[in-house]
Amino acid sequence: MTRRDINEFYNILDEYINHPKVLEMKGYAHHGIQRYDHCFRVAYHTYKVTKFLKLNYQSATKAAMLHDFWTDELEQEKNCLKRYRVHPSIAIENAKKYFSLNEMEEDIIGSHMFPLTFKPPRYLESWIVDFVDNVASVYEKYCSTKAEVKSLANVVALLFISILK
Repeated sequence: MTRRDINEFYNILDEYINHPKVLEMKGYAHHGIQRYDHCFRVAYHTYKVTKFLKLNYQSATKAAMLHDFWTDELEQEKNCLKRYRVHPSIAIENAKKYFSLNEMEEDIIGSHMFPLTFKPPRYLESWIVDFVDNVASVYEKYCSTKAEVKSLANVVALLFISILK
Protein backbone atom coordinates (compact mmCIF):
# COMPACT_ATOMS: atom_id res chain seq x y z
CA MET A 1 0.00 0.00 0.00
CA THR A 2 1.16 3.50 -0.73
CA ARG A 3 1.67 6.10 2.00
CA ARG A 4 -1.46 7.85 0.70
CA ASP A 5 -3.50 4.63 1.03
CA ILE A 6 -2.20 4.05 4.55
CA ASN A 7 -3.16 7.60 5.52
CA GLU A 8 -6.58 7.15 3.95
CA PHE A 9 -7.10 3.85 5.78
CA TYR A 10 -6.28 5.47 9.14
CA ASN A 11 -8.48 8.48 8.33
CA ILE A 12 -11.42 6.17 7.63
CA LEU A 13 -10.94 4.44 10.99
CA ASP A 14 -9.93 7.52 12.98
CA GLU A 15 -13.28 7.76 14.77
CA TYR A 16 -13.10 4.10 15.81
CA ILE A 17 -9.55 3.02 16.59
CA ASN A 18 -9.10 5.33 19.58
CA HIS A 19 -12.66 5.22 20.89
CA PRO A 20 -12.65 4.02 24.54
CA LYS A 21 -15.35 1.40 23.94
CA VAL A 22 -13.62 0.02 20.85
CA LEU A 23 -10.33 -0.05 22.76
CA GLU A 24 -12.04 -2.29 25.34
CA MET A 25 -11.84 -5.06 22.73
CA LYS A 26 -8.11 -5.20 23.51
CA GLY A 27 -9.07 -6.88 26.78
CA TYR A 28 -10.64 -9.90 25.11
CA ALA A 29 -8.98 -12.84 23.40
CA HIS A 30 -10.18 -13.80 19.94
CA HIS A 31 -8.58 -16.58 17.87
CA GLY A 32 -5.47 -16.36 20.04
CA ILE A 33 -5.03 -12.57 19.73
CA GLN A 34 -6.85 -9.48 20.97
CA ARG A 35 -10.30 -8.96 19.48
CA TYR A 36 -9.27 -5.40 18.60
CA ASP A 37 -6.30 -6.69 16.57
CA HIS A 38 -8.53 -9.20 14.78
CA CYS A 39 -11.00 -6.48 13.80
CA PHE A 40 -8.18 -4.19 12.70
CA ARG A 41 -6.72 -6.97 10.51
CA VAL A 42 -10.13 -7.62 8.92
CA ALA A 43 -10.59 -3.87 8.33
CA TYR A 44 -7.14 -3.55 6.74
CA HIS A 45 -7.62 -6.40 4.28
CA THR A 46 -11.20 -5.34 3.58
CA TYR A 47 -9.93 -1.86 2.73
CA LYS A 48 -7.38 -3.25 0.29
CA VAL A 49 -9.81 -5.61 -1.47
CA THR A 50 -12.78 -3.27 -1.69
CA LYS A 51 -10.69 -0.31 -2.82
CA PHE A 52 -9.06 -2.45 -5.51
CA LEU A 53 -12.50 -3.54 -6.70
CA LYS A 54 -13.75 0.08 -6.64
CA LEU A 55 -16.52 -0.71 -4.16
CA ASN A 56 -17.70 1.28 -1.14
CA TYR A 57 -14.43 0.75 0.71
CA GLN A 58 -15.19 3.43 3.32
CA SER A 59 -18.32 1.72 4.65
CA ALA A 60 -16.79 -1.72 4.27
CA THR A 61 -13.68 -0.72 6.23
CA LYS A 62 -15.67 0.94 9.02
CA ALA A 63 -18.03 -2.03 9.39
CA ALA A 64 -15.14 -4.48 9.29
CA MET A 65 -13.57 -2.68 12.26
CA LEU A 66 -16.85 -3.01 14.17
CA HIS A 67 -17.90 -6.50 13.05
CA ASP A 68 -16.97 -8.07 16.42
CA PHE A 69 -17.72 -5.00 18.55
CA TRP A 70 -18.87 -6.84 21.64
CA THR A 71 -16.96 -7.11 24.88
CA ASP A 72 -18.39 -8.96 27.84
CA GLU A 73 -21.97 -9.63 26.73
CA LEU A 74 -21.21 -13.20 25.64
CA GLU A 75 -18.05 -14.01 27.59
CA GLN A 76 -19.87 -16.48 29.85
CA GLU A 77 -21.70 -18.16 26.97
CA LYS A 78 -20.36 -21.72 26.69
CA ASN A 79 -22.42 -22.63 23.62
CA CYS A 80 -20.15 -21.64 20.73
CA LEU A 81 -22.89 -21.94 18.14
CA LYS A 82 -25.09 -19.53 20.09
CA ARG A 83 -22.14 -17.13 20.44
CA TYR A 84 -21.52 -17.28 16.69
CA ARG A 85 -25.18 -16.61 15.91
CA VAL A 86 -25.85 -13.88 18.46
CA HIS A 87 -22.71 -11.74 18.43
CA PRO A 88 -23.37 -9.95 15.10
CA SER A 89 -26.63 -8.47 16.44
CA ILE A 90 -24.88 -7.43 19.66
CA ALA A 91 -22.10 -5.83 17.59
CA ILE A 92 -24.72 -3.83 15.66
CA GLU A 93 -26.40 -2.67 18.89
CA ASN A 94 -23.06 -1.61 20.37
CA ALA A 95 -21.96 0.15 17.18
CA LYS A 96 -25.25 2.07 16.97
CA LYS A 97 -24.83 3.25 20.59
CA TYR A 98 -21.58 5.03 19.77
CA PHE A 99 -21.50 5.59 16.00
CA SER A 100 -23.76 6.36 13.09
CA LEU A 101 -24.20 3.38 10.76
CA ASN A 102 -25.62 3.35 7.28
CA GLU A 103 -27.67 0.48 5.84
CA MET A 104 -24.65 -1.19 4.24
CA GLU A 105 -22.59 -1.04 7.43
CA GLU A 106 -25.42 -2.64 9.41
CA ASP A 107 -25.71 -5.38 6.80
CA ILE A 108 -21.97 -6.04 6.85
CA ILE A 109 -21.87 -6.38 10.62
CA GLY A 110 -25.13 -8.32 10.85
CA SER A 111 -24.34 -10.84 8.13
CA HIS A 112 -20.65 -11.47 8.72
CA MET A 113 -21.36 -14.90 10.22
CA PHE A 114 -23.51 -16.17 7.35
CA PRO A 115 -24.66 -18.95 7.05
CA LEU A 116 -24.61 -19.49 10.83
CA THR A 117 -26.79 -16.41 11.32
CA PHE A 118 -29.18 -17.37 8.49
CA LYS A 119 -28.95 -13.74 7.31
CA PRO A 120 -27.38 -13.65 3.85
CA PRO A 121 -25.32 -10.58 2.95
CA ARG A 122 -27.09 -8.10 0.67
CA TYR A 123 -24.03 -6.30 -0.65
CA LEU A 124 -20.82 -7.46 -2.30
CA GLU A 125 -18.97 -5.56 0.43
CA SER A 126 -20.75 -7.72 3.03
CA TRP A 127 -19.66 -10.90 1.29
CA ILE A 128 -16.08 -9.61 1.20
CA VAL A 129 -16.01 -8.83 4.93
CA ASP A 130 -17.49 -12.26 5.66
CA PHE A 131 -14.78 -13.91 3.56
CA VAL A 132 -11.91 -11.77 4.91
CA ASP A 133 -13.11 -12.44 8.48
CA ASN A 134 -13.08 -16.20 7.83
CA VAL A 135 -9.59 -16.14 6.31
CA ALA A 136 -8.25 -13.93 9.12
CA SER A 137 -9.80 -16.20 11.77
CA VAL A 138 -8.21 -19.33 10.31
CA TYR A 139 -4.84 -17.57 9.96
CA GLU A 140 -4.94 -16.23 13.54
CA LYS A 141 -5.97 -19.57 15.00
CA TYR A 142 -3.24 -21.34 13.03
CA CYS A 143 -0.59 -18.86 14.23
CA SER A 144 -1.66 -19.02 17.87
CA THR A 145 -1.88 -22.83 17.82
CA LYS A 146 1.52 -23.05 16.15
CA ALA A 147 3.01 -20.80 18.86
CA GLU A 148 1.36 -22.87 21.62
CA VAL A 149 2.69 -26.12 20.14
CA LYS A 150 6.17 -24.62 19.82
CA SER A 151 6.08 -23.45 23.46
CA LEU A 152 4.90 -26.87 24.60
CA ALA A 153 7.64 -28.55 22.58
CA ASN A 154 10.24 -26.30 24.24
CA VAL A 155 8.94 -27.19 27.70
CA VAL A 156 8.98 -30.91 26.88
CA ALA A 157 12.51 -30.61 25.50
CA LEU A 158 13.70 -28.82 28.65
CA LEU A 159 12.07 -31.46 30.84
CA PHE A 160 13.62 -34.24 28.78
CA ILE A 161 17.07 -32.62 29.01
CA SER A 162 16.75 -32.14 32.77
CA ILE A 163 15.73 -35.79 33.19
CA LEU A 164 18.74 -36.97 31.17
CA LYS A 165 21.20 -34.96 33.29
